[in-house]
Amino acid sequence: MRMPWVAGRALTPDEFKSYCKCAMRVWRRGGIRLKDYQGDLLDFPLLMKPGALPPLARLTENLTHEILAAERELLSRPDLFRLLGLPASIEKILQDCRPDCLTDGLPRVARFDFYLTTEGWKFSEANPDTVSGLVEAYEYTEPLARYYPGYSPPPNPAAIYAQAIRKAAGEDALIAVVLADTHPYSARQTHFLMKQLEMMGARVIRVASGNLKWESGIARSPLTGTPRLIVRQFTLEQLINRRRPSVWAPWFCGAQIPVSNPGYCVLIESKCFPCVLKELDVPMSAFRSHSPESRHPDEVPVVSQNQWVFKPAFGGMGRGIVVAGVTKKSAFKAVAEKSRRHPLKWVAQRRFESVAVPTERGPGHVCLGIYTVDGAFAGIYARIRGKPLIDKSALSIPVLIPEGDLPIAHH
Repeated sequence: MRMPWVAGRALTPDEFKSYCKCAMRVWRRGGIRLKDYQGDLLDFPLLMKPGALPPLARLTENLTHEILAAERELLSRPDLFRLLGLPASIEKILQDCRPDCLTDGLPRVARFDFYLTTEGWKFSEANPDTVSGLVEAYEYTEPLARYYPGYSPPPNPAAIYAQAIRKAAGEDALIAVVLADTHPYSARQTHFLMKQLEMMGARVIRVASGNLKWESGIARSPLTGTPRLIVRQFTLEQLINRRRPSVWAPWFCGAQIPVSNPGYCVLIESKCFPCVLKELDVPMSAFRSHSPESRHPDEVPVVSQNQWVFKPAFGGMGRGIVVAGVTKKSAFKAVAEKSRRHPLKWVAQRRFESVAVPTERGPGHVCLGIYTVDGAFAGIYARIRGKPLIDKSALSIPVLIPEGDLPIAHH
């Protein structure tokens, strides 16, 4: 197999020290504290080979258009909601949300997680809910490029997303970036996005979800007034697990103020989404070609369950995922049995063989997250681990691309 990348050489101790100092200056502009991230810094990047990124970026754009078309069709197919593992409370809200309720022109951001496999590129999941990694995707990478002549950082997805938000909101509009909690990681991602907006001259405020009051589809903050556009910087799980339906229902349907990303993206966020493709009319050729076979767990014979990965319908950072031979046997068995008892809350995804990249620190399995904003390529966020299961133990790794190899309009 022709590898699309190589691991860059490891920085010398002096270079790494200089890199950290440079990163500190860059990050300070974005309101990021080095001590929050320094322990996660790797001393080498992945270097994409010439011509490797453009076709992958085009594939990701095609995937984005396909899932958004599927989202629109799914809104008119409430008979499929149950197969997506949606909570009954969300099903009830979405029953009243039809395609003609959708607002065109909303800024949409998504990230597709790819793995290099023995069969080529496979993406394990789409993340169209609220994406993470915005800080790491650029602020890790930009200060590192100087040590690798001929290479450049990929685009800054936070800046591209901010530009789309600013355009959609209009001149001098008040933009509210809404959080559900004050977790340090979420706060840093949000602060970085807000800085991008402020550098573009936008009026932006941060609001806790509990302080946003909805009246007849209009969201208001007691302290700051009525925003013209809302940016949701928290997962839908965080919202519905803590609030009454009357508080979170407008995020899904009925809001008179544009919301990015809208709550109905939960339809395509579900890991069970591939299980309903056969019921849809929208063509999904790219999705079918590059995603592993997916089934509800009760459709997987027990004798062959080691050939499948089991995932909860909703979750992130690898939470709840088990892989035979990688996860402890007892944990794998427990989850496999649980998923068979509750097959609509889990998905079984046929295993693929991840191809590790050789590095000076040993072989590493890479999850390559490709961002799109409004359907166009917008950046890269990669994680690496010695095992073929990317979870919270994986480290972020910068990705550099050959100069002039940027594939699309965001140059």
